[in-house]
Amino acid sequence: MKLSATSIRCFKECPLKFYYRYILGLRPVVEGDALRIGTNYHRIQEISSMQPGGVCECVAEGRIPTCELCEGTGHMPDDPMDAVVRHLNKAYECVPLDKTPEEWEVERTILLYSLVGYKWWYNDAGYNVEYLEQQFNLPLLSPFSGHPLRADVVGKIDRVFSIGDRRYIHEYKSTSASLEPDSLYWGHLRLDTQTRLYAYAAERIGLGSCGLLYDVWRKPAIRPKKLTQGDSKKFVADGLYCGETFSVTGTGGLGIVVNGRGAEVEPGAKEGTFAIRETPQMFGARLLEEITTNPEKYFARKEVDRSEADIKSFEHELYAIYKTISHMRKTGHWYPGETSCEDRGKCDFISSCYSHHAIAEDETPAGFTKFGQ
Repeated sequence: MKLSATSIRCFKECPLKFYYRYILGLRPVVEGDALRIGTNYHRIQEISSMQPGGVCECVAEGRIPTCELCEGTGHMPDDPMDAVVRHLNKAYECVPLDKTPEEWEVERTILLYSLVGYKWWYNDAGYNVEYLEQQFNLPLLSPFSGHPLRADVVGKIDRVFSIGDRRYIHEYKSTSASLEPDSLYWGHLRLDTQTRLYAYAAERIGLGSCGLLYDVWRKPAIRPKKLTQGDSKKFVADGLYCGETFSVTGTGGLGIVVNGRGAEVEPGAKEGTFAIRETPQMFGARLLEEITTNPEKYFARKEVDRSEADIKSFEHELYAIYKTISHMRKTGHWYPGETSCEDRGKCDFISSCYSHHAIAEDETPAGFTKFGQ
């Protein structure tokens, strides 16, 4: 049995969902927006922290010829942001069936310009990075006897750094919630399985007592918009938009090209008037202006303390979860967590549960695949 922060959280939300995802291995063919965006943001933060010009991760993984980060050279570019762009280009090259081309490109733009804004806002010069992507795979121990159980606790700590004589575990998170100091988000973070698991693992792998520093990104809600006729006319004349200069060709209401890309234009009621809809690059410029004007709305760092009592309590929680999962696997009975069916979006398995259809072990429902297949 492998217990990760994600699988533990899933079990606590709904044991039946845990059974479908982690015992049967079912995954939706089309992943949810929140999971995909959060995963991609986490990945580009990881890439941007890689050593400029250093050996690329593909060397150890044996995939040099196909690596988009180093383009087959085996070394990272001198500017890691070049590798970020390459990764995003690859990740967003194929538009999924449930997205329009504009929605797909806007998502890519939001990720890229949010990272640019993040790098502008934070100065980590005082941080001494000790470990990047520190993986752990630890046997689960009984809190009573200390003996190993038939389960492992697994995960990957993003970054461990020190400031003076204090060591921190640094983790990236994304959310749609408010990041105001009195937001319920911060209170809930104290209950977060991941924060507790990482503090527990840090002691087990010899890092000692570490502070937990969470770097949270609030996903922007703005989307491309149509300029006013006046702003459109000015933009065509001078190419200036939200602090950036664009190459604009074409006059009048039709045939306007912005940085080599045709813009969507709506003719006005009067001859010679028109309104331009932002291209993805124009939208990115406005997004970056919004972020740099109000960075506290989009980024926040907060330390979450974990005491020895917290870690001890978590050991007992892990043990209880392990024993419950073991019992359910033995009996074949998994109860649903009915309060999480539509919490933060609909559960992937909601149609099965609402129709009282129990998914069989050898069944792969439409819209799903089995992990590893």
